[in-house]
Amino acid sequence: MQAAILTILLPLLGSILIVLGTWGRNRMGMTVALLSLVASAGMSVAVLVRVMEEGMLTYQLGGWPTPLGINLTIDGFSAVMLCLVAFASLLTLWSFRGDFLRKGQEKAPAMLGLYLLAVAGHMGIVATGDIFNLYVFIEVAALSGYALLSFGGARSARASLNYLLIGSVGASLYLLGVAYLYIATGSLNMLDVADIVAKNPTSGILFTGFVILVFGVWIKMALFPFHGWLPGAYGRTSLPSASLLAPLTTKVMAYVLVRFILTVFPENTAEAIPALSQLAVWGATAAIVAGAAFALAQTDLRRMLCYILVAEVGYMVGGSFVGNDTALTGTMLHVLADAAMTLTLFLALGNIVRRRGGQGPEQLDGLFSSMPVTMAAFVLGALSMIGVPPLCGFYSKWYLVSGAFEAGQFQFAAALLLSSLVNVVLFFRVFERAFFRKPPESGYDDVKWTRFAPLGLAAIALPLLGLLTGEIVDYLITPTLAFGA
Repeated sequence: MQAAILTILLPLLGSILIVLGTWGRNRMGMTVALLSLVASAGMSVAVLVRVMEEGMLTYQLGGWPTPLGINLTIDGFSAVMLCLVAFASLLTLWSFRGDFLRKGQEKAPAMLGLYLLAVAGHMGIVATGDIFNLYVFIEVAALSGYALLSFGGARSARASLNYLLIGSVGASLYLLGVAYLYIATGSLNMLDVADIVAKNPTSGILFTGFVILVFGVWIKMALFPFHGWLPGAYGRTSLPSASLLAPLTTKVMAYVLVRFILTVFPENTAEAIPALSQLAVWGATAAIVAGAAFALAQTDLRRMLCYILVAEVGYMVGGSFVGNDTALTGTMLHVLADAAMTLTLFLALGNIVRRRGGQGPEQLDGLFSSMPVTMAAFVLGALSMIGVPPLCGFYSKWYLVSGAFEAGQFQFAAALLLSSLVNVVLFFRVFERAFFRKPPESGYDDVKWTRFAPLGLAAIALPLLGLLTGEIVDYLITPTLAFGA
């Protein structure tokens, strides 16, 4: 079980080593970063294999038993999330390796150190079984994320400051909710808190804490109308920073939401707090519609993707509170699918910006003829975002729509279908310019294989995850749902 803690420690130690020992030696820093992420990815696969063989794993840090000590608790969903964070961060760093090593990039060691620190924070959020330790990891990921997002000029610094201010409100609410739970239970261990909640399911203090905590998570994951920080932060920062955080941060916070609903509050949350559940589903419906409408108004490709991300957050929040296993399964599948789709689209965007020097509508002209390989991956990401089978976006949406119909949440189902139709318009608008308009310069001008290889691997994951949906549900998600029942 040492592999579980190593998934967090390896990028953390790599971060310290880069900052202390590789200043002025960018290539050495990049080597350390890549080796740290490769080793962390290997450990995450080892954890996944062991979870599939033995079921849920618990690791006590320092050998201290709970509730005195801190433990890592990893079930099937946690294990696949660890793999997701590890491989997404590795592919992103591989793709943007040249940007870090570019001549005159004096800030590369700082960026690499923050990059690995953010990865360690995201890993810790997924693996921890302690609600206060979860707060610590959320802040590690957030603080390193604020700093990473400020690399990109004056406008990115202002956008990052805006994110910091809004994110601090979310973090404060989460911590206040943890305080309520501790007052009511005297424990910070998720499984201990779950046992006490099961014995006293009508406690007002417990549910007050849960409601405050949920609002904190909603703010951190940019649920509409708390989404204001996201388009600015991801739209104005450097592409390496956006490509790391856009696929991971909102998905990891969605994971936190699912973790609390399944593990800490194992009773049916929708039935226990019907007002909150109805508010969440209607809020998620509004988020999907608003995100789609905002995306339609964008001409800049990156800002369009950012607003699609706002709509996708609505998918995951709504599915978490619809109140049946079908929708929860769809939520967990969509956390995985959306991370893979966003990663593919942002890596393709990075290649386009590298060749065309921008992301406006005129930079899209003739991309199919000049950058056919990059555009092939972009098309896969777009079709998955629309929900075309056998890509993974189709199966997660199928479960979400089915769960919404089962629960009678027809407005949520309608918003999901509307969002898919809007995505058709959004992406075919891009395809039209890329296919029919003449490129500014004729001839083949795609990126080298070193940039396409990580993009290609991310794109291949889209049909692969779709075709493996049955196995993911049977071996990883269903046991997780059964434990929370």
